[in-house]
Amino acid sequence: MSRVATGLDVFREESWKQCGKLRLGLLSNQASLDSRCAAAKSVISEVLPGRLKALFGPQHGFGGEDQDNMIETGHSRDRELNLPVFSLYSEVREPSPEMLDLIDGLVVDLQDVGTRVYTFASTLLGCMKAAGRSGKKVLVLDRPNPLGGHEVEGNFSSLSSIPSWDPTAFPCVMV
Repeated sequence: MSRVATGLDVFREESWKQCGKLRLGLLSNQASLDSRCAAAKSVISEVLPGRLKALFGPQHGFGGEDQDNMIETGHSRDRELNLPVFSLYSEVREPSPEMLDLIDGLVVDLQDVGTRVYTFASTLLGCMKAAGRSGKKVLVLDRPNPLGGHEVEGNFSSLSSIPSWDPTAFPCVMV
């Protein structure tokens, strides 16, 4: 049986080289694990020691601690890495210029079910817009859609709405 490599697995093996000397931020959550069950923040810290400067969390929080729907999450600090954790589901829905001042590039590793009803794709879009305005790089570590991803369904309508945009289903989880 062939092995499917996630974006995080590919990052650990080779894509990290694209980061040069960039100071990095990471947008992820509790499901951001590689095939060895290592958290994305640990993988990045291992292959690029000292380069991770900020963590960003989507709806439900960086650690998935706020599972109630529509509950905003506050900013915090990661105790393990002693890094700021900025919530992108709080008073802001995309990184502020002050948050982005800490980094040169943002790595995104979010798992979604590849449908428009989740907010993660719109959070990614907000990050890409903010990064573009600030001249920051974005690297998306995508994954195959766990629902199969063989078909694209729905219409392409708006790229600005929360929870997300159409289509209703797509092949990779963050494309």
